Amino acid sequence: MPAILAALLSGLINIAGNIAGRVLIGLGIGVITYQGLDSSLDWLVDQAVSNLQALPADLVAIMGYLKVGSFINIVASAIAARFVLQGLTGGTMKKWVLK
Repeated sequence: MPAILAALLSGLINIAGNIAGRVLIGLGIGVITYQGLDSSLDWLVDQAVSNLQALPADLVAIMGYLKVGSFINIVASAIAARFVLQGLTGGTMKKWVLK
């Protein structure tokens, strides 16, 4: 008897989840998944550093005194912190949207 009741309840929960999802889609509410945000941030930092290294030696020395490398690191860390606060886990972030 308990096995039949458990199977019935799990089936009802599954159906309720499907119905709720269809109602939300019908209302124009959905979920968007963003992937690859952490790798995009790494690519952006790598591009910034490689472009700075292509400058003449005098400009690189001046930028070293101005701590431009620390600035890039601070900005990248701030962007990463914002991603984490918005729900980034494992390189993906899910966000509710209205259509």
